[in-house]
Amino acid sequence: MTQPITVTLYAKTRGCQGCKLTARHLERQGTPFVELFVDQDPEAAQAVALLGYRSVPVVTAGDMHWSGYRPDKLNALGRLHTTVDDISELDSAAVRYLADEGVPA
Repeated sequence: MTQPITVTLYAKTRGCQGCKLTARHLERQGTPFVELFVDQDPEAAQAVALLGYRSVPVVTAGDMHWSGYRPDKLNALGRLHTTVDDISELDSAAVRYLADEGVPA
């Protein structure tokens, strides 16, 4: 059985309400994720900078990434994560889905 693609949440340990909301959202919907703290981990801070972001939270899932607390994208990611074993083969479909092109109204 293949493993779902890794979801990473880049956050701060203090003072980031969006980080806390994003982590709670992922936990509540049962999406497994790794949380890295940019204020404690220089490699995590560099990864966020290389993606072009200057603030957190930043969520990455394969080639997809975004900044800020985005319930719409988190919900879409949760649906993808629970319906397929490995979304790495579905990157283009997942990108369209997360871009709200495939989300039913």
